[in-house]
Amino acid sequence: MNVDCHVGVDRERFPVERALEILARSGVQRAVIFTDAHSTEPDKQNEYVLQQAKERDLYPFFYIGGNPYTDTRPDALTLPDNLPDFAGIRWHRWIGEGIDREGRMDRDELDWAINLMESADFEAVVSAAAHYAMPIMVEESLAVTVEFALRYPSLDIIVPHMGARSGGEANVLRALWDAPNVYFDTSLSHLDETALARLGTERIFYGSGFPEGDPEHELGKIDRLPVPEDVKEGIYGDNVVSLLAGYALVEG
Repeated sequence: MNVDCHVGVDRERFPVERALEILARSGVQRAVIFTDAHSTEPDKQNEYVLQQAKERDLYPFFYIGGNPYTDTRPDALTLPDNLPDFAGIRWHRWIGEGIDREGRMDRDELDWAINLMESADFEAVVSAAAHYAMPIMVEESLAVTVEFALRYPSLDIIVPHMGARSGGEANVLRALWDAPNVYFDTSLSHLDETALARLGTERIFYGSGFPEGDPEHELGKIDRLPVPEDVKEGIYGDNVVSLLAGYALVEG
């Protein structure tokens, strides 16, 4: 089964039915969905994501983000009462205000991030993720991403875009290749044998990056890898299905 690990949706601009239609043309049967980062009403969009996921047998991730594209950040970190109904958490730039492609250190940002991670509100988020065995897809700067992943080794962390927007692929892989709790999705990134050799194929998930990315193009990167078909099947979907098996069993 082909499962897209990275699909952003929005009730008005990128509705789920449109996303699924485009995914189906590329042979993708299922997806991890979450609020698109450009959305201006993430709370309402989170409810839309959950509703659609239940109706269409998808994996919903609860969106927590600073919405850097719209310059709207919620006043506080809060979790909904229905968090257990979600399959995971999508953490998108609550701390950082822009895309980090080079991994340059911002000491003030990292200090602010560490203070946040030591707060009661943040502890509530990671405690809930641990309690419900929810992976967290984290997109922040390199320093913050590494701090997040290594501070919580018992949590499953997914780094989107192979780290391309979290400090650059080479920098992220160098920092986290031996962290067994860290996984990577392939959306909008470069994927080659070097990355496979360093990470192991079980920690890599296919992602299209919809609506920005094209599912067929992103699948093509995996198709062209000089690896056995069973390895490709893992990246196409089996790996992420295994990580989310607890949610699938609950939904049953």
